[in-house]
Amino acid sequence: MSEISSEDDVPRGEVQEPVDVLFSRHYVRLGDYEEVDDDLLRFHFSMGNFECYGLQSRVQETEDEVAVAVIVGTREGVDGCTDEGLYGAIDVELEDPVGDRDVVDLSQRL
Repeated sequence: MSEISSEDDVPRGEVQEPVDVLFSRHYVRLGDYEEVDDDLLRFHFSMGNFECYGLQSRVQETEDEVAVAVIVGTREGVDGCTDEGLYGAIDVELEDPVGDRDVVDLSQRL
């Protein structure tokens, strides 16, 4: 499994709050993140209209790695979405600081 990159040249989008209920959920392939704090990572990716689509995350931490999956889905009560693409982001809180651990895409294992 390849590590996720932490690059400066990827477009940044508006940070979205996680949504409890999502429909037509699917995983986003992760490619870029930044360490906002020792125990807070921000993942960047392209997604659809923020009014229509919401985000969730899953995290599995071990001594050697932090595995993160970001899920995109349709928000509850939305009828039809536009096809526009936007850059979004989600903050993911960790139980322990990242430290020397590898950050990997959990969706590749699910």
